[in-house]
Amino acid sequence: MGRKLYRYRSFNTEMLNDYSYIHHGMINIEKWKFEAFEGLVYPSSPLYFNDPYDCEFCAQSDALEGILDRKTYIDLLEKRFHLKQEEKNRILYSDNIERAMQIVLQAHGGRLSDSWMNILKKGLYNCMSTIKDAVRVVCLSEAYNSMLMWSHYAQNHTGYCIEYDFEENDMFYKHLYPIMYTKDRYVVSKTDMINENTEWIYRTTCRKADVWSYEKEWRIVTANFNKVMPQKLKHPNGKYVLDLKNNIKSFYLGAKISEDFKDEIIQFGEKNYLDIFQMILSPNTYELNAEKVI
Repeated sequence: MGRKLYRYRSFNTEMLNDYSYIHHGMINIEKWKFEAFEGLVYPSSPLYFNDPYDCEFCAQSDALEGILDRKTYIDLLEKRFHLKQEEKNRILYSDNIERAMQIVLQAHGGRLSDSWMNILKKGLYNCMSTIKDAVRVVCLSEAYNSMLMWSHYAQNHTGYCIEYDFEENDMFYKHLYPIMYTKDRYVVSKTDMINENTEWIYRTTCRKADVWSYEKEWRIVTANFNKVMPQKLKHPNGKYVLDLKNNIKSFYLGAKISEDFKDEIIQFGEKNYLDIFQMILSPNTYELNAEKVI
């Protein structure tokens, strides 16, 4: 059984020059058409989301104990004071890393009780920030008629919404995750960091505060291949994109869409046998209704 999901968009008319997997070459096109007509979607960076908690990793203070290599401890310490070679050797080769750190810190006027934790927290923050920047997501929704979603993500109802159909045999289906809405953040533990599976990454990237539950969000979660695996890019000068053209089934037009944009999408729908719906404001309730155009 497949799943229908929706993506609210605005009409970004900025010109884009990028590689198209559809045309197998560079194309010059308006940004909104690159996604709507070419079907090519840039996964978003969590660094620019409107929710400050979104994809923000929360970890136990001891999560990196035994995970950070000793060279990292040295690098973090040397940001605070100069280490002698024998102090570096003590950290590198001691059987008791906690005791070694305590001796080195005390030699420079520090105390293990607070300085050790500061070092761990700094290392933890750097590690979590790196992981966050290595993640990319495509945000989708179960609903096409959300008043708030049209307002927030489709430029106050002047934009459009794309319907995607993901079948179970689709390559993207296994990367689809529903958002869990809750009051509590997922806390990454030391066990999570040691284990080889990456389930804890999804438990963070697909978890949001319950105030966002109206979005009924699902996500395609993938890696930032431009950073972590640039060799996977088919075109080295282009950004990593997902080809969702075959997943597009229909378009929903905003209640306040301009006639020019409306005509362009209708023409595209007629040419490609796609259903087009116009969102209509209900005359009696605060609801949005979808009226089929073609």
